[in-house]
Amino acid sequence: MLPKRYRLRHRSDVQRVRKQGRRFRHPLAILLVSRSPAIVNRMPAIAGNSDPCPSRFAFVASRHVGSAVVRNRAKRLLREAVRVQMSDVQPGWDGVLIARQATAAATLLEIEHAVISLLSRAKMRSS
Repeated sequence: MLPKRYRLRHRSDVQRVRKQGRRFRHPLAILLVSRSPAIVNRMPAIAGNSDPCPSRFAFVASRHVGSAVVRNRAKRLLREAVRVQMSDVQPGWDGVLIARQATAAATLLEIEHAVISLLSRAKMRSS
């Protein structure tokens, strides 16, 4: 499970990223990214956090992907792939990962490669 501080939890944040964000496509997922408003507004660091504004993610799977079981599996796989990569993600970004039909059938390793590719193309990875 991704810790709360790394999750986009409000519908308004997800809608903002969908409207204003840049889109990066991969056969297994789509990544929408936008700068976090905290970075844009130059908000100070949250008390107790070493990151000034950690990158946050939301995970979406439409009914086109499959049944509820298939959609939840796709989101779990994407969530785990992002959780493993969080140490390499630059702070200050908001992202929405959208599952595609092939996501649920893919292995975790394939999805990790897809997430790494998407984060690199979006210039969100520090390494």
